[in-house]
Amino acid sequence: MWVIILLRKLLVIILSVSFIPVASYEINCSATCAIVLDADTMTVLYNKNAYDERPMASTTKIMTAILALESDKLDETVVITDEMVNTEGTSLGLKSGDKITLYDLVSGMMMTSGNDSANAIAIAVSGSVESFVILMNEKAKELKMDKTVFVTPSGLDEGKHHSSAYDMAMLAKYAVDNDSFVSIVSKQSTDITINSKVQTVYNHNKLLGMDEYIFGVKTGYTKKAGRCLVSAKHYENSRLICVTLNAPDDWNDHLSLYRECEKCYNSYDTENSISVSLVGGDVQNFSASYSSSFMLLEEPFVEEYYYPFAYAPVKTGDTVGYAYVYCDKYLIERLPIKADEDVNYAGQE
Repeated sequence: MWVIILLRKLLVIILSVSFIPVASYEINCSATCAIVLDADTMTVLYNKNAYDERPMASTTKIMTAILALESDKLDETVVITDEMVNTEGTSLGLKSGDKITLYDLVSGMMMTSGNDSANAIAIAVSGSVESFVILMNEKAKELKMDKTVFVTPSGLDEGKHHSSAYDMAMLAKYAVDNDSFVSIVSKQSTDITINSKVQTVYNHNKLLGMDEYIFGVKTGYTKKAGRCLVSAKHYENSRLICVTLNAPDDWNDHLSLYRECEKCYNSYDTENSISVSLVGGDVQNFSASYSSSFMLLEEPFVEEYYYPFAYAPVKTGDTVGYAYVYCDKYLIERLPIKADEDVNYAGQE
């Protein structure tokens, strides 16, 4: 049995290629407002009027979904009322008297952008649309969405309902940290149950079928807001968020913005070999190492944690510690430090 005596912490030098600073690219983007954000380091990679206030249409439903997913009511059955379905625009097709779980309401809303399901969620969670909107604005304040005012849970234009591309990117970053949210918005279709009858609903987000690494998030449109789109993409070790507001060519905007912003990343190799003392073995020390490559915005650093000694025997590949790889202050990956050789008990061949 291995005995832990203490942990040793060591900052090591990393082998890397030269770093190219992040820059704003002159991209042909149709949006009035747009942003691309590295969700893991919170670095803005592209900015076009990203802090201007604008209506954001049904991308509002990202907040509605998150508040529902964070409630303790997901398994509860919601009985649909006239108040819930008394709305205009896109619809899940709910009728008064229908029965559906809150979770399926969220799934159906994020797939079809149903305004009826948004209202149903609001009333099921908070008792009224008005009370739910208060929760939305409290959450916005918590997330430091300083340019945002929510008036409706659906995104329909009422009063001063507005946000900014930057604020919506902050909301999306928070949302994609929620595994349940990602599970819903990353699907091109899903099954929901209404009145014990299973039906398939389809996602309006065409980007999911245009790039296999895109995993969400939400479309939106009103006459006042124009075409709005929030998306998220896995790129190597990072997650990118893109938001466009009032973008007539939003699908192509997102694809081209991602393509250009990925040029901000550089390849870095991290590797090191350490010597670990051996107790009761046929040698005094043995070597252990780790290595990996990353695509990151800036040069990472590594913190090594490993036992100052190990007891014989040790087999090749045994883990003796971990190397924590950080970009800025954000943990990117934990790499095992593994023994490079077999070492035996003293006198054993």
